[in-house]
Amino acid sequence: MKQTSELEIIIKELKETLKIFNKATEIKPNDKDVLEKLEKFLDGISNLNSIFETLNDIIVKAKDIIAKEKGKMSYNFKLIESELIMELKEKGVPLRECSDGWRIKSIQLKTKPQSSAVSISYNNQTIIGWTRVNSKEDIKSLIEEAEKLLFQFLMPKDELIDIFWDAYKYARFKSGKDVVSIFDFYTEVRLLQIRRYLEKNKPDAKITKYTEFPKWAFLYNLDIYRSIWDEIPKDKRLALQTGSMQETMQGKGMYVNGLNPDDDYKIMCYVYEAKEGV
Repeated sequence: MKQTSELEIIIKELKETLKIFNKATEIKPNDKDVLEKLEKFLDGISNLNSIFETLNDIIVKAKDIIAKEKGKMSYNFKLIESELIMELKEKGVPLRECSDGWRIKSIQLKTKPQSSAVSISYNNQTIIGWTRVNSKEDIKSLIEEAEKLLFQFLMPKDELIDIFWDAYKYARFKSGKDVVSIFDFYTEVRLLQIRRYLEKNKPDAKITKYTEFPKWAFLYNLDIYRSIWDEIPKDKRLALQTGSMQETMQGKGMYVNGLNPDDDYKIMCYVYEAKEGV
């Protein structure tokens, strides 16, 4: 027989205590017997001091139970986390501890021990939101899912080079400036993907590809682009530029350097043409 937990008991007590107040919702002003219902309700809560004392006791107990349960979850999560990190280290997987979790290969594993939850990001952009985990395998499964998503959005090398260059040219034309906002550049990358898709198909073709291209997918491709620098024709090379502290604080930049956990994240605000020799 399953043993009733403290949590189940306290929730039941809380519901029972509050049940009397729920009856007020059953009273409608247009009811024929509204006066009788109201009188019966008021009689039931005549001893409010006693009810509030009981409710206060339950609240105090509930807070203690919550703290205890969170402590258990945190302890169990840290065991799971330790097992995972130990296994990855033994396998030689590149990783690095950071303030809110771990950088593992190309992904960022954020952790909430007291909730036994993790989320997975790339360059600080969420790929998989907060998810409860119960085992090391749960976390590994989420990491694998995130890596598959990254690979799914990876652009072929030649396409990546051409689309990025054309996107920069469009953004430069629209802004009238040689140095363009990274957000404008991102927008043009998305538009060019759809343009190229329609050019390969009929103009009225249903868009079944490129309807989604999240920031994390863009930033992953941007980091890949920077990693193949020597393979990019010299007349099509693009570089990134940081912004001022104020621009960074205003959210005008995006994180880069997510491929390798040993590389520190940097915030870049602008894209420009890298002239030969730069």
